[in-house]
Amino acid sequence: MAAVQSSLDRTITPDGNQGQYEAIESALDRSLFIVAGPGSGKTMVMALRVLKLIYVDKIDSSTILATTFTKKAAAELRSRILGWGDRLREAFIENPAYTDQLEALQSIDFNQIVTGTIDSISENILQEYREPGSPAPVIIEDFIANAMMVRYGLLRGHRYQNEDLKQYLKNLSGNTRGLNTGGMAGILLEIRDRICHDQVDIDAFCESGEDPGIEVACEAIRAYMRELEERLLYDYSQLEQEFYQKLLDGGLTEFTDKIRFVLVDEYQDTNLLQEHIYFELACHALQNGGSVTVVGDDDQSIYRFRGATVDLFTHFPARIQEALGVQPATITLSKNYRSTHTIVDCVEHYVACDENFQQARVAEKPAIQHARIGTQENIPILGMFREDIDTLAEDLSAFLRDVVDNGGVEITQNVTTYTLRIDADHGSSADICVLCSSPQEVKANGDPRLPYLLRHYLHTSPNPIDVFNPRGQQLKDIPEVQALCGLMLECIDPGCLVQNGIRNLPNDAQDTFSTWREAAHTYIQQHTEKHGEITLEEFVQGWQTRTPRKAFEQKREVPLLDLVYRLVTWIPAMQDDVEGLVYLEVITRTVTQSAVFTSFGSEIIFDANAPDLEGKSIKDAIRGIFIPLATGAIDINEDLLETIPNNRIPIMSIHQAKGLEYPLVIVDVGSDFKTDHHTQAFKRYPKEGGKTCRMEDELRAFSPLLVPQRPGVDRAFDDLIRQYFVAFSRPQDVLLLVGLNSVKDGYLTRGRRPNRKFIPNVATGWDRNDTWHWGQGLPNIVHL
Repeated sequence: MAAVQSSLDRTITPDGNQGQYEAIESALDRSLFIVAGPGSGKTMVMALRVLKLIYVDKIDSSTILATTFTKKAAAELRSRILGWGDRLREAFIENPAYTDQLEALQSIDFNQIVTGTIDSISENILQEYREPGSPAPVIIEDFIANAMMVRYGLLRGHRYQNEDLKQYLKNLSGNTRGLNTGGMAGILLEIRDRICHDQVDIDAFCESGEDPGIEVACEAIRAYMRELEERLLYDYSQLEQEFYQKLLDGGLTEFTDKIRFVLVDEYQDTNLLQEHIYFELACHALQNGGSVTVVGDDDQSIYRFRGATVDLFTHFPARIQEALGVQPATITLSKNYRSTHTIVDCVEHYVACDENFQQARVAEKPAIQHARIGTQENIPILGMFREDIDTLAEDLSAFLRDVVDNGGVEITQNVTTYTLRIDADHGSSADICVLCSSPQEVKANGDPRLPYLLRHYLHTSPNPIDVFNPRGQQLKDIPEVQALCGLMLECIDPGCLVQNGIRNLPNDAQDTFSTWREAAHTYIQQHTEKHGEITLEEFVQGWQTRTPRKAFEQKREVPLLDLVYRLVTWIPAMQDDVEGLVYLEVITRTVTQSAVFTSFGSEIIFDANAPDLEGKSIKDAIRGIFIPLATGAIDINEDLLETIPNNRIPIMSIHQAKGLEYPLVIVDVGSDFKTDHHTQAFKRYPKEGGKTCRMEDELRAFSPLLVPQRPGVDRAFDDLIRQYFVAFSRPQDVLLLVGLNSVKDGYLTRGRRPNRKFIPNVATGWDRNDTWHWGQGLPNIVHL
């Protein structure tokens, strides 16, 4: 630990933090269950645990496997291990006491440590240890899986028109307005993923006969799975299933024979299939004289809608003892080094105020403790609540302008004055983050939401501040996307000749195509500048008349990707704007990856000797690329948002913010809630379990997990508590809650005898027994 302190400036002692010290220093054959609260240094602990195994226990780096939930977290963990490992090695080499170990130190290869997400590790191992002559796995992204479900699960066999299927999916999702084709595909993929994740007996489920739509849903899912199998493709669920099966069959013995240490971060987001994988790997590690370490926080388990089962974490010691006969030591990391004392106290009070929620937490979980080191202003929790959403957005944008550009904002509490401002030398607007339950900028009825109004007021101010919210609109509705897709359709299919010949074209796709083409015509009229000595109109006309002006257009096979990049020269927002670059990346990924399942590989064929190929290739592109885009089956993947621009204020969902931290965090706790309306109840104070719970109850009856004992409405409450626990624990220095006055003070009902009614809201301190712990007016915070 002396080397860690001198080389890495990290002081780990039993007196300073017993949990961190014990987790790092534990014997190599001691398995650990680490319950790590927010800001408790779990990534540091994992990295130093790995380095301790290598430097102190002399463990071969190739025998260590460390995995976590997201690509960004995996990259950070790997970066810590490599960076700190090299710095420690340099310190040891320079120390005369280690002269005899010089050769051993220089031979350590940290790159041999197996790190990544469970998906990336599965892919790499299946590729590296595959049988001679067998193909490497080809993985499709989630948005391509959606496209394939649309094409093969729904369009083929006209299942998207089946009323039994529509009604079943509508009931399962709780959608009262009906589902479009993309929405149907998304729910079918959720069911398919659940079948894998929960190890559901699909035959038993399909034959249950409880609803006629189940049989059609299974037909669509099986058609999708057959297409994957025939094309030798894997989605992420199938990839994990294949990896697990190979482990069971003994097909990866060359790998498992050397694994001794398995470390898993973010274990609270694990599903049953992943637990099976981890337990199988742990079994080999234990047989090889090693151990297993899992790290997580049940209070931050917010991915249940993706199949995560928090009980696998809370009951981990008992489950692994039953499965493998090992009893892990439980270690808690409860000291928070991220946030001020005020924020830590707020977070701890919030997570403890619902008595029923305590039953869903790790037993005897200690309270979060403030442990941040250094001088700090203990700024109070702030609130900004206004009568209407427009006033809220205007005042919030004025507050942000003052914090960023106008010298700061003064806050006074108990005769103490604090100044909130961005560090002029080292800070930027990206030190601020706005968190919402959803980053969508408009409601279903077209009314603006806080993210839209905030963007508007910040951008139109005298000193504009830009926001970063690529997920604020559906991809198909973004003006630049509409223009680009419309231009592509106008180029390859002028006059809609091929499009009109597609008999099973969904109505929602037809409507979107019309909107796109209209947007293209308008865009052509507005952009008359020349690029490459021709205008956009001339370029499109050249394609429409099949009189190309460039060499790439004279090929027999013209890649649609080339057409995309040529058209983008007239769309500056997709070249210069960071959000536009995200939209372009989604389009290009869709075109590129659709080549793996479309018949013509995302190319348009021009062959005078086989003129029918042109129409067939265009139809193939419309089915494989444009219909999924137009029906909303393809949207912006979170992987594209891992890098936040350093000159914009990010607006994101709370789920996107998990694992991140910011000096100032603004949490929207009620800008959508004007009254206690039943249609909004699930977002703030659930009356029933919702789609995720319905899907759990539906499918887990055919899973080893069985139907959850905790009622659906309680699980929905648990999810909301965890969601806002994550939100409130993101800030380092300042937490600002925003919403409408009705959320903090209630509102007067209409009629002859109006009375004051309050809006129950988990995010403002209500428990599920109708007790408002924070109270009317939210007196526990300082209001702006």
